[in-house]
Amino acid sequence: MPFSNRQQLLALLHTFSIAAKHLSFTLAAEELFLTQGGVSHRIKKLEKQLNFRLFVRQTRKLALTPEGERVLTMLNTSFELIFNELSDIQNGELTGEIYIATSPYFASAWLMPRLNSFRRLYPHLSIKLQTKQNQIEFQFDPYDVAIFYSDGHYPNHHSTRLFNGIRTPVCSPEYAKKQGLLDGVGHLVDANFIHSGDSSSWQHWLQKSELTMDCQRSYDRYSDNRLAIEAACCSMGVALGRYEFVKPLIEQGVLIAPFARVDSGKGYDLVCPQGMQHRSKYRVFSDWLHSQLEELE
Repeated sequence: MPFSNRQQLLALLHTFSIAAKHLSFTLAAEELFLTQGGVSHRIKKLEKQLNFRLFVRQTRKLALTPEGERVLTMLNTSFELIFNELSDIQNGELTGEIYIATSPYFASAWLMPRLNSFRRLYPHLSIKLQTKQNQIEFQFDPYDVAIFYSDGHYPNHHSTRLFNGIRTPVCSPEYAKKQGLLDGVGHLVDANFIHSGDSSSWQHWLQKSELTMDCQRSYDRYSDNRLAIEAACCSMGVALGRYEFVKPLIEQGVLIAPFARVDSGKGYDLVCPQGMQHRSKYRVFSDWLHSQLEELE
């Protein structure tokens, strides 16, 4: 849809963002130094230009329509981009915060051991690292950059695959000796399977390895990968480790990986809201992250 007067449209969108923030034309009028009628007139004019309603006008309050919610989300993202980019230009260097979102396991097992090198490169950029179990929990968080484990589908986001998720069974050397696991994969049938969450990961590995054994005949179940790997370190069974994270433990001899590695079908992606990939904070973090990956190759 062409808009002949973009300057006017931007002014109307700004009025809408203030009204949506308060869900009140009266409070928006106070902030904008307008009358309540002036705000209402601007909203009606904007709705006419857009050809859809932004608010549902209820008896004592306003509510956003689904279209209004989409416009507000777009505006908040756009304004955040603008203000952050202006701040970068004004300061002439990277300052403020970089908000990084990821899972607890990725943060502790992979990111944290390396993050100090990023801090040394950008000492004026404060790190805000937030962890949650899955990407859905970050739905309304205004993060600058995220690292998610997924099938790579991120609507309205920019994403880059960092590396594929490779799974491999791991256990302590003592447990492997006790169960005879070094004598062949067939001995896995008598092992205690350590699950992280549901059994789908183990079932995927068994299928790809062309094995028909029951991974739930003897098992323990833990809420996250960190606990599952700790259980394997304590000789409590065989866990299905993410190779990129358990590799140091294998190299140290704490764990062994006696069987085949299998691609999980998912991977770790560098993600940001669409448009933010052009911001300085995203670019420097992306460059640093890829330099860390190159050192592992």
